Amino acid sequence: MDAVHLAAHRLIDVKALGCDFLACSPYKFYGPHLGVLWGRRELLDSIPVAKLQPAPSEAPERLETGTLSHEAIAGAAAAVEFLAGLAGDGGSRRDRLRRAYAELHERAEALVARLWTGLAAIDGVRLYGPPPGRPRTPTVSFTVEGLDASEVARGLAERGVFVSHGDFYAATVIERLGLGGLVRAGCACYTDDAEVDRLVAGVASLRRVVEASA
Repeated sequence: MDAVHLAAHRLIDVKALGCDFLACSPYKFYGPHLGVLWGRRELLDSIPVAKLQPAPSEAPERLETGTLSHEAIAGAAAAVEFLAGLAGDGGSRRDRLRRAYAELHERAEALVARLWTGLAAIDGVRLYGPPPGRPRTPTVSFTVEGLDASEVARGLAERGVFVSHGDFYAATVIERLGLGGLVRAGCACYTDDAEVDRLVAGVASLRRVVEASA
């Protein structure tokens, strides 16, 4: 299971999912760039892998191809502790993570609804993905009529709002949509209403510029 985006927004239970493998990266939840792979031990022990001869034959070390990035591993652990710390003290780390994720989810739902509603009210803005109230993460993709995605991102940056643009490794989807790319904005643990409103106002400003020059 590819959980690179989900891991930042939902507390994952691999047993409940019944998955064989799950991969993610701490950079999505405020940690360093690092690959994380969880797998069923019997599968990790049995699948053929290319490894250095001195490497152990037992999981999980048999999947490593050399010296570990110890500083990144320490950073990943710190990122998990940071998330758990958002719930304060009391209970195990898992308990604190459960509380933190629940609170962040509730907060993010309100923020993404505000973002979606604000963008949807702007003539010429098209939103992609399920609307608020449906299962989703607090990340919104959109296009602005008359501007390509890179122009929108550049225009917002000039207004102090920073977003991503491109195909986000979904090149086939973007191609079938007939687009050159999408603009993507997400709500993190530090996002507030004022930042959402500034983004919406920035997009509205860009759209007014397009209309004025038409």
